[in-house]
Amino acid sequence: MTNENTYMAIDYGVKRVGFAISDEQTSFVFPLCTLDRSVKVKFYEEMRNLVEKHKPYAFVLGLPFHEDGNPCITTSQVRNFAASLARRFPMPIYYMEELLSSYEAELDLRSLGLKAKKIKEIVDQQSAVRILESFLNSQQKRILFERTEDIV
Repeated sequence: MTNENTYMAIDYGVKRVGFAISDEQTSFVFPLCTLDRSVKVKFYEEMRNLVEKHKPYAFVLGLPFHEDGNPCITTSQVRNFAASLARRFPMPIYYMEELLSSYEAELDLRSLGLKAKKIKEIVDQQSAVRILESFLNSQQKRILFERTEDIV
């Protein structure tokens, strides 16, 4: 059973993926973990364990764009990742447009006095927190990933 008001945010990266989760009232967002993507089977097994433990209603993926609003290479990678998630998890997937969330998360962590090694360990999950907070506070139309027969 899912928690209908709980969302799991994902900050996608080629090497690492950060996760954050909201509480059931969507009042607070908490960093969860950062998973290594180097071994695909292990990554998806660990992700499945996160989903089973936290039982989110939906995923929220940060969808990056260039400053001028044009798609970047990571935009396509995130869309492909969403298709992969859709094949594995029968739950809604939302996109939240983002710009520089990892950079801003790193600045936040530096301002707390954290060392570079610690920042590297947690910056992706902190970025996921920023993505999910933006999504929950957003008045703009939420972009739902479109499931089609050819990807499900």
